[in-house]
This record gives sequence, C-alpha cells and structure tokens, in this order.
Amino acid sequence: MRGGNWGKVLKVDLSKGTHEDWELPEAYYRDFLGGSGLAAKLFFDMKAWEADPLSPENPLMILNGPISGLNLPGVSRLEICARSPLTGIWGESSMGGHFSPQLKRTGYDGLVVLGASEKPVYIYLSDEGVEIRDASHLWGKDNFEVEALLKEEVGDKRAQVISIGPAGENLVKFACVINDKGSAAGRCGMGAVMGSKKLKAVVVRGKKKPPVADEEAFEAVRKEMLELIKFSYVAEGLKNFGSNVHMEYGMAIGDVPVKNWREAYWEAGPDKLSGSVVAETILVRRHACYACPIQCKRIVKIDSGPYAMEEGPGSEYEAAAALGTLLRMDNLEANHKANELCDRYGMDVISLGGTLAYAIEAFESGLITEKDTGGIRLGWNQPDNLVKLVEMTARREGFGDDLAEGVRAMAKKYGGEEFAIHVKGLECPMHDPRALWGMALTYATSIRGACHCADPNLYVDLGLVSLKELGVPRTMPLRAKGKAAQTVAGQKKGVIANSAVICEYVWVSVGGGMEEMRKMLNAVTGFGYTIDDLARLGDRIWYLKRALGNLMGMTREDDRLPRRILEPHLEGATSNLHLMAYPTFMSMGPLGKIKNEKVKDFVGNVLVKLVFPNIDKILRPMRFLPGFRGHEKRLEMRDPAEVKRTTVQFEEMINEYYALRDIDAKGRPSRRALEQVGLKEVADVLHGSS
Repeated sequence: MRGGNWGKVLKVDLSKGTHEDWELPEAYYRDFLGGSGLAAKLFFDMKAWEADPLSPENPLMILNGPISGLNLPGVSRLEICARSPLTGIWGESSMGGHFSPQLKRTGYDGLVVLGASEKPVYIYLSDEGVEIRDASHLWGKDNFEVEALLKEEVGDKRAQVISIGPAGENLVKFACVINDKGSAAGRCGMGAVMGSKKLKAVVVRGKKKPPVADEEAFEAVRKEMLELIKFSYVAEGLKNFGSNVHMEYGMAIGDVPVKNWREAYWEAGPDKLSGSVVAETILVRRHACYACPIQCKRIVKIDSGPYAMEEGPGSEYEAAAALGTLLRMDNLEANHKANELCDRYGMDVISLGGTLAYAIEAFESGLITEKDTGGIRLGWNQPDNLVKLVEMTARREGFGDDLAEGVRAMAKKYGGEEFAIHVKGLECPMHDPRALWGMALTYATSIRGACHCADPNLYVDLGLVSLKELGVPRTMPLRAKGKAAQTVAGQKKGVIANSAVICEYVWVSVGGGMEEMRKMLNAVTGFGYTIDDLARLGDRIWYLKRALGNLMGMTREDDRLPRRILEPHLEGATSNLHLMAYPTFMSMGPLGKIKNEKVKDFVGNVLVKLVFPNIDKILRPMRFLPGFRGHEKRLEMRDPAEVKRTTVQFEEMINEYYALRDIDAKGRPSRRALEQVGLKEVADVLHGSS
C-alpha cells in the first residue's frame, strides 16, 4: 500500500458485538481516493441502497481521505456517510476539528459500523485495540458533557470524541454528529443513523506515524500552502471575522435569505448579526481545526441575560443566517444561544432554520394553528420562541415532534409546499440562487440534495475561484450561458475535496487550484496523478454517487428547485450591486499575489479594518443611484420584462447540464457515461447486464 492510507478500515458489527479488520485493495484508494468517494464504493459493494435508513443494515461509514489528518493546512477533515433518514438517498457530511488526525494515527483509514446494539454503546479505538463499551450512563447527555466524560473515562485528554446528543438519540431526521464542541458533520441526519444503532460516540487515540510516499515533496507543498495562505486576503477575512464575514457582502448582493426567502434585503442582518459585530461584542478568541493557520472558528461568551452561555463555539455564517435572517430574527445573543444548543443537542442549523421558517409562514397562512403548536404563536423575530423550539425539536416534545421530521415532511402534513424550501428533502443552505445563478444548478444536481459544498460555484460566481485548468471559463453571476459546463467542471473539484478530504475555505484561500491538490495527493500517495487523472477520478466518483441516488429512487423530477428561489423576491427588490461587487471579488486573486510583506500588511489592514466590516454600508448608498434604483423600481412594479430578466433561467441551464453529463430521461447516467469512467459493474446494476 502506498502512502496516505493504511489499506484497511475497521468493520464493527454492533448487533453481534464483534469487530474485524477489512483490508481494501490499492485500486480502491487510487480510483476512489477515500472520504466520501471510498464510502460510496463500499456502499455500492454492500448493496446498501436496499437498506432502510434507520435499519441495522444501513452502514455508517466514518472515513478519512489520503491527506486527512496530516499537518497540511485544511486537511483535518473526514466524511461520515450513510443512507440519509432525512432524504432517503445518499447522505454524506464533512467534519473538521481534531478527530481526523487521531483516527489517522490508529492505523485505520476509518470505520464501517453495521448492525444495531440493544443498549447504548460507544466504540473505543486506540493503539491498544478496539473495545465496544457500555454507554448507558451517557444516554441523554449532551455532546459537550459526553466529550468531557469520555476523555476522563479513557484516561487521555488527547483522545478525540465524536458523539450524538439527545437529537440523535430521538432520531431527529437532521440530527448531526459533533466533535470538539463546535465541529459538526451537520447535514443529512448522520446523527440519527448513529442513534438508530444506539451508538452514542466513537473515541479514538492513536500514536502511529501516518505513511507519506515522498517526505521531501510533502514538506515542499506544505510550505507552499502556508505561504499562499499567508498572503491570502480570503484567509485574512476568515481569520478576523470567521465564515460570517460573508454576511456583509452577501446581503449587499442579495445572497443572504431573509424571511423564508421572501425578502430581498434586510439591513439588520449585517448591522446586528455579522462577523464584525461578533468581533466587537461577544468574541473571546479564535479557534482552529488541527494544523490550520486560518483559525476561522469563533469562541464567544455571553455573560448574563436570558441567553447567557459559557465560553464556547460561536455561530458560523450558516447559523447566523439560518437561525437569524431566515427567521427575520436580529438578536445576536439569541442566535448564538440557539447555535450552542444545536451543538449540544446535535442538530443541523441549516435544516432546523429552514424548517422553522416554513413553520412560521405556514402559521401566518393558517395552515398551522395554535392547536398544532401547543399554544405557541409562531412569528418572525421571536428570540424566546427560537430557543424554546430548538429544545422541543431535539427532544421531540409537542410541536417539536413535527419539526424533527424536516421541512418536506412538514409540508406534506400541513400543506404549503410552495414555501417549503428544499431539494430532494434537504433544506437549502443560506445562499440565494437569484444572486448567483450557478447555485441553482449546484442545488438541483447535488447528489445529497440542496448543498453549497458540492462544487465551487459559489466562489466561481463571486470571482474568487477559476476553473481554467479544467478548460472552462468563468461566467458572469447572472447569466445562464456557460453555467452547465462550469457546474460539471466544478463538481470534479467538489468530489475530490470531499474524498481527499480538504476544507473548502482553505482550498479557496489558496486559489482553489487543481495543481495544489495534485501536488498534495502525489506527495502523500505516490500515485502520480495528472490533472486529467484527477478530473476523471472526480467524474468516476460523481457518477457512482448519482447512480446510487437512482438506485434509491431519485429521478429527474428530483432535480428541481422551489419556484420561490428562482423568481424575484415577494417583498422588496434586489439591486444590481453585482456590477460593483463582482470586479471587487475578482481582484482578490491578484491581491493575493502581493509578496511584499509591508504592502501586504497595509492592504490587509485596510481590508480588515475598513472594507470587510463595512462592505454593505459602502455599497448600500449605491442602491439609490439612477441605474440601480431604476432596476429596483421596475421589479417592485413587477414589470414583466424586468421580472423575466431577473428570473433564473433554470430550464435552459439544467437541460444543457443533462446533455453534458449524458443523463437519460429517467435521470440516470447512461451506460456509456458509466463505462467511460470505469464503472461497468455499476452500469450493469443500474441498466441491467448487457
């Protein structure tokens, strides 16, 4: 076995209480890398698409990639995969923090957990061996308590823990898995899969040195990555304001959803919930995943009041929006308290926020009544209700039992499907396709449902990332032309990121280039990949996952977006500020080429102190310039020509996409497409043996 991988995973059967080493051929690693790519291959081999998501037969896979857990920046990540109880199709979720490197040092590339225990258990994997231990005393406790107790129980503070809280135990369909308090495998309900197996936690502690094929090349690429980050202004923004640096410019260009995607612009978002406001008020310090110099995580503290919280993880952008602007809720402290409870109880903030936003609008529409909610009057900007409903959902108490099923199930029960914002059952992340048209294809064609991490369209449309090394030019944010090719090329990168595994923030900070990824993978694995090899590898994994979705019932009809997020906003109108913002973001790349430290520091200070915290305020007055204001007035008057011009041209993009991907009328990759990337056995299952 070449570097980067140990050549085996630990297979645990909780029904039998047994475990064994599962040795894998080198070809699996070369052709599917690791992470979610390797998970998809193992899932296919086990015919796991036949299993019910909450049954013992659904395998839970916790897998590193070849570069996971090493001391490269941004690679402290792993993937947790299974059939999703929320969507019913392929589910995968990425997690950072400090668990991945400890798992790497145990001598295993990951775990595959089968069966289900009759009583709560946790798995302890170390250099000394494997134990399945009783976890009855942990059942009912939150993730913060469990992590502290298990580190004490195994007698090693350096041990790392992934666990589920009460939400996972209660099979909340969007329950997540937590490590390091605030690092979450958030999407697709992997916490509910753990809960169905009565698996409370996994503890790992390893001391083995991970294999690297070429130590000299590895050190060279590590230094190169650190140097690129040092001079990256994307990294500078993330370091100073966290991922919530996006709130300012996102609101300016109409990318931040407000009031269940109804409202075009809400100045309270950046004024009260942004990363710069957090830095000025409740921030205690920054925090980093293992070996990452960016430190994008926020540690906050609220000393007193109804939302007091001890020092702990702060809201990232998705939480600030999903539990803030999406609910038109502008209380910073309540937002962070709700986020903390989601971390403690183990719930995906995106899915929870989307489900709450739907419920509020359904209540306003009379579809949900106080009889359904147990006397709670739902409405916008209700911080007390927000915190209360987080707890009710995690425990499935009262109306929380409905909320725990997710937005698609809620809409089927109560109606209002037109404002239940999801794709394939997965609630949409906090980026608006009407601002960045590439996101429409990203959401529609993502394997797991609405996902902003399936490809780099978000960053390409913002002008931060290029796909030129794959032969695809950058397109304008509000144009359909070229978006299909951009998405196909971007998906190659997205698949590799989630199989290698690397943090998208770090990769974007260094330019998001395939050349950097090629250097990292070759130094570690010794496989000698070319960029063309990686592009083909990305296609192979994507087509395999797409086929798995088809085997679990997914068709073209599932590649649809709610009309609400394709047509102009119901309230207010977006500006044309992309015309100002797009060139600004495109300039971030060239700025990153500045190598003079004094110049870099000067520009960095200007950006950090003046530009990043005030982008919305800088651009806001421009909304009233003649050209911009005229556009808004025409939209407000619902001028037919303006409405047509600003409606996302989705059908044109998706049809071109299907042609490029060779997707048939049933939504399946053709036999030809599958065989061209070496997936004949998948083609035989999907289309029948030839």
